[in-house]
Amino acid sequence: MRRPALISLLALAYFALAVFNLTGAVSGVQRYTVLRDLPLAVPPAYLLVSSAVWAVTFTLFGGGLWRLRGWARRGAALALALYLAQGWFDRLALARSDFAHTTVPFHLVLHLAVLALVGGVLWWKKTRRVFSA
Repeated sequence: MRRPALISLLALAYFALAVFNLTGAVSGVQRYTVLRDLPLAVPPAYLLVSSAVWAVTFTLFGGGLWRLRGWARRGAALALALYLAQGWFDRLALARSDFAHTTVPFHLVLHLAVLALVGGVLWWKKTRRVFSA
């Protein structure tokens, strides 16, 4: 059975998130001495490890979605929800700027819409049928 276009786009979005996080991890390693001297709310290692873990996670789920694996359909929305939850933790507990708190309503609506869209695509009847075939 052919992969639906929405699943292909979703897999590519997960690969894009993987590249984004990999870029953050590599950049952090390259600039570790600079990061170490900045007054950050967390150690630089938190940022590097977090980015690296999410790069691997999104690569795995992107590949699973691309290959129509059932575990990827079931876990992709959860992985995205955990990623966004960590982002919210970072924003609410660690952010030091007023700007981060000012943008909360916009980001809340955006993240809920993204989760609803991804969940809708992954639990759509046609998607479930393709992954079970």
